[in-house]
Amino acid sequence: MKKWLVIGAACLSFTFAGISGVHAAPNIVNPKETYTYDRMTQDIKELAKNYPDIIRYKSIGKTPYGREQWAVSLGNGDSTIFINGSHHAREWLTSTLNMYMIEQYAKAYLSGSRFEGYDVRTVLSESTIWFVPMVNPDGVTLQQIGLPAFPQLVWSNLIKMNDGSRNFKRWKANAQGIDLNRQYPALWSSIKFPAKAPHWMNYKGSKPLQTRENQQLVNFTYEIDPEIAVSYHTAGHILYWNFNTKPANLARDKKLANTFSAITGYSQVKPVPNPSGGGYTDWFITTFGRPAFTPEIGIKEGETNLAVSVFDSEWKLNKKIGLWIADEGYRLWLKKNQSKLTVEEFNKQIMISENKPLFNSNNFISGSAGTIKPQVLKAVAKSGDWYKVETPTGNKWLYDKKAVIVEPTPDEDTAPAGEASDVDMTLQLEGETKVYTEPYTTEPKAVITLSEAHAMKMWGSWYKINTPIGDMWIYQKPAK
Repeated sequence: MKKWLVIGAACLSFTFAGISGVHAAPNIVNPKETYTYDRMTQDIKELAKNYPDIIRYKSIGKTPYGREQWAVSLGNGDSTIFINGSHHAREWLTSTLNMYMIEQYAKAYLSGSRFEGYDVRTVLSESTIWFVPMVNPDGVTLQQIGLPAFPQLVWSNLIKMNDGSRNFKRWKANAQGIDLNRQYPALWSSIKFPAKAPHWMNYKGSKPLQTRENQQLVNFTYEIDPEIAVSYHTAGHILYWNFNTKPANLARDKKLANTFSAITGYSQVKPVPNPSGGGYTDWFITTFGRPAFTPEIGIKEGETNLAVSVFDSEWKLNKKIGLWIADEGYRLWLKKNQSKLTVEEFNKQIMISENKPLFNSNNFISGSAGTIKPQVLKAVAKSGDWYKVETPTGNKWLYDKKAVIVEPTPDEDTAPAGEASDVDMTLQLEGETKVYTEPYTTEPKAVITLSEAHAMKMWGSWYKINTPIGDMWIYQKPAK
């Protein structure tokens, strides 16, 4: 029989000021500054720390100069989409846009609020948005910082590729002088760029997928298998979407492109009979047969980066693109996978710990059937992370990756029916305390040492308290 930690039973009524989560946290990503690789790396780690339920990150490989190509995931859904930025060194404002999108969506998810009309919790439950915010960190660093960011022994070669100049503000390639967005195997041999050797721009390389950066991004794309891809560039307020698109896919992709243009105001680039290939979305469209878009943010300001002052206007145009693409990607994914979503009998009690929308079937587009508060419910069927539960208006479906199957404890036959109640008290604790992300679970998140803790929720013998690692649940054995 499982044992539970006994906590001192003395409880005093107490009003606690400054409960976490009352005020919105300040932004981590600062769009008003030159956005460097080092700052982005710091922000990624900080965002993952602040939003552990929905943000994760990993390196998909290193650049030739040892910088990580970071990939960040946002959400928990089975459907995936992919957004990237900064294939070109001087286009690093697209990295800012990627990162700001991650943070603003995460904040809306945590608060349970809608964002530009989207229920963010629903979107990030149905889909996972993957980002590689800075495809070309070596090139971005060279463009922003210049020679001091690289070993002195390569300075002369970098200067040579830059036509003898020590000013790298116009730099577009990676640090080997190769244009990363002309490296993909999509009509690569037909590209007629003027540069015949490594250069600050317009050199396609000696063969496709020659660079580490491109190899790693291709491998990562196969790994996450996205339904839709978006590769942000600058500049021009234009949208590429058609690259030898198969006739069977034209109506589907055109419809999405029209919506993209309606949201952003970007004009669509008309396809030509012999397009210049080698771009990421060129390769994605021809390889996967799925929609992909290359939006060019901003208006060109010469051979250099966009000014940070244009970020606000570009954010206004693009701020809901990620959520819209994620929702559209889920619809494409569901069309392919609905028949695979098997339903099995379940007949167990589950506990949900936050408000959950109800649906008429085991998918997010089956129609809303209301909302249900945190409580213990009887589930009569299960399909993946979907549960068919008994409600006062009949059996409905809900989605919850964190749903807890209620098991008896030594002191309670089952979890109490209904929902957690609000309390305002201070618990006196003794020694080390096991803390849990959800009540009625057996695996603790951590063991911490506290002499007392403020409790704001109570559910049976469980209390939700403030801790140094966030709001967590503890178990308190009932008094005999």
